[in-house]
Amino acid sequence: MSEPNEAPFPSNEIPTLAHRVKWAHELTLQGKRNEARALFYAPEIEALEWERCLHLGQFLLETGHASEAIEQLSITLDYAHQQQENLLRSVVCHNLAIAYRKLGYFELAAQFQQYSIAWGDLRSADHLTLEQEVDQLSDDAACDLTGRANDAIIQGDYQLAEQLLNISLAREILYGSPDAQAADWGNLGIIHGLQGNHARAISYLWKAYLLHKQTSNLSAMGQDLVHLAEIFWAIGRFQRATRCLSRSIRYFSLCDQMDNEQSASARLHELQRLLQVKLHNPLLN
Repeated sequence: MSEPNEAPFPSNEIPTLAHRVKWAHELTLQGKRNEARALFYAPEIEALEWERCLHLGQFLLETGHASEAIEQLSITLDYAHQQQENLLRSVVCHNLAIAYRKLGYFELAAQFQQYSIAWGDLRSADHLTLEQEVDQLSDDAACDLTGRANDAIIQGDYQLAEQLLNISLAREILYGSPDAQAADWGNLGIIHGLQGNHARAISYLWKAYLLHKQTSNLSAMGQDLVHLAEIFWAIGRFQRATRCLSRSIRYFSLCDQMDNEQSASARLHELQRLLQVKLHNPLLN
């Protein structure tokens, strides 16, 4: 649940690109995917090729098309390598880490997250203690902490993940957006759910859901509900679990997240089948 890192653009080009990105998201919500992508190729856009690829890659990543996002982001990374632009390298590698994580390539995601750290604010996690890293953090470095926490969760190091997320959350509350805060709350909820701390997991995931609701982030709201459904199912609140999944499917449908919609639908059908078995087999009650 890490947020894509924003790009460092020349200030005179932000309005044109930002308007296109916002417009593309609006078209996506209307189900006009092809029109949304076409906006990034409009001839009147005053932007360099690497900027267009970066914005398109981030848009594809945010709308659930990780494989296509990697293709665009890789073009920008090639440019960053050629120009030896370390900040741009860090931004792109952070986004690539998110993309590979979404696709299930966790080792590759962890590698790109380390590249982002090495070229960004944290320098190198290999030879700095966590305390030393925190001392060197800049105001916009929390995204790398969240990315590292995601990798720690996947590796089962929940203590490190929680420590990183708490630091990131503290900085996001001061400097970040509601979506960035929500990502950290959601990840904290996942950690506590994995450790069996269900009440705290529900509390944190609900905070994430409400923050995502503030920004109308339908995709993230759907993901929060999917995680909540699993917690509710684990504690025996079966009807609440299926309601969460039903609502998540609706949100995924509204924002054209077909893969997530299909996955949530499959899980809902599985839980409904299991629920029927429980209701009709007294030995399971």
